[in-house]
Amino acid sequence: MAAEKLTTGRLVQILVVMSVLITAFIWRTMNYSSNETALICQISVGACSVSLERSTVAIHLLKQEDGEESLAVTSRVKPLNLRVDSERENNVLLQQEIVRDNSETTYIYVLPESVKTGPNQKLILFFDQDQIAINF
Repeated sequence: MAAEKLTTGRLVQILVVMSVLITAFIWRTMNYSSNETALICQISVGACSVSLERSTVAIHLLKQEDGEESLAVTSRVKPLNLRVDSERENNVLLQQEIVRDNSETTYIYVLPESVKTGPNQKLILFFDQDQIAINF
C-alpha cells in the first residue's frame, strides 16, 4: 500500500469506523451476562430437586447401615464433578458409580468420612455451565 495523503473523506471514514467499534464494545460490555447459573438445593428429609435445562435434577442423601453416606444424583445431563466447599478445603469427590434407568441416569458419589453432612457443610455439583449448591 503506497503512502497516500489523508483526505477529508478518508478521515471521516476512519472516525465513523472507530465510533462504530467503540459503540459495539461499550454495548457488549454493558449488556454482558454470564451464562453460568448457580442454583441452590436445600436437602430436607434427605432429598431435594432442581430444574435444570428443561429437566429435573433429583438429589438424595443415602445413609448406609455402617454409617457411610453417599449422594445420589438423578439427571438426564451428566454432572462434571462434585466438590466439597468449605473454608479449609475444596476437594473434588471422584468416586462415581453410574446406574442407568431409561432416559435418566443416577450418579452416586460416596462421601468420605471427612465430609460431615450438617448445617455448615456445602457441596457444589458442577454441570456444563451450571452449578448446584447443595446445602444440608
